[in-house]
Amino acid sequence: MIYMAMLFTGAIFFIFGLKKSVSSNRVDSILNSHTTQRKVKDGAPIDIPTIIIEGSPTLTFIKKIDDDLTTKIKLVACIAAPIFLLTSLNVIGLSYQDCLMVTVLIFIGVIVIPSILISINIKKGMRSIGDTLPYFIELVAVCIQTGMTVESAIKYVAQRFGHMDKSLASIMDLVARKAEVSGMEDALTELYESIDLAEMKMFCSNLQQSVHYGTSLYDNLLQLSQDIRELQLLNMEEKIGKLSAKMSIPLILFIMFPITVLITAPGILRIIKNGIF
Repeated sequence: MIYMAMLFTGAIFFIFGLKKSVSSNRVDSILNSHTTQRKVKDGAPIDIPTIIIEGSPTLTFIKKIDDDLTTKIKLVACIAAPIFLLTSLNVIGLSYQDCLMVTVLIFIGVIVIPSILISINIKKGMRSIGDTLPYFIELVAVCIQTGMTVESAIKYVAQRFGHMDKSLASIMDLVARKAEVSGMEDALTELYESIDLAEMKMFCSNLQQSVHYGTSLYDNLLQLSQDIRELQLLNMEEKIGKLSAKMSIPLILFIMFPITVLITAPGILRIIKNGIF
């Protein structure tokens, strides 16, 4: 009965927290546009990881779990309560000490795993931004060739680039908004300092030079997209070159070592059988 009461209490707290989270999400969605405008006006730095996280509902949910200790405790309670319940009903052959140990492991996993998943997905999002950037540059070059300004071209392409990479579209849309407030050079400088991506830094430097010195944007942007693709190809060739060295470790552990054992084992067994040692 005690464990049933604990399970019922945990379910009530979980439902209450879920309702509170839903209402909080509604408030956040209402204030989202106002917050974006305030960040643009205040000149806040571009937070690339936050943009990547907000572009994925799954990452947003994991981030909320990672930032809120109460949610972690509720999640652990929801996972551990059925284990204690099944143990009390003798469905699972575990002692209460084992259940407590499992609960501790679950709590450690809930604390550690969300941050690891967020870090992995941020790196994946950065790679995706670098992969799709040449396509964005080419579309901007085409828009500039038709007579659009740099700010208008970036904003126009960013608003229609979400199906290829939502994070890159959000970043460029924010850059276009900052350019409307503080100028294109300042917006590109903030982007250059905010992101740790070689392809994006090349884009910012090239565009700044073109805007500042008045060179041909169309030819420079097309050449830049080609250079970025060649850089990505060189990085891929470098990774392929390192693959052979990385494969040597599993080769030794799972192939060479068993073969060595199979070759030497019969002779060693024969020596032991004949009583030499």
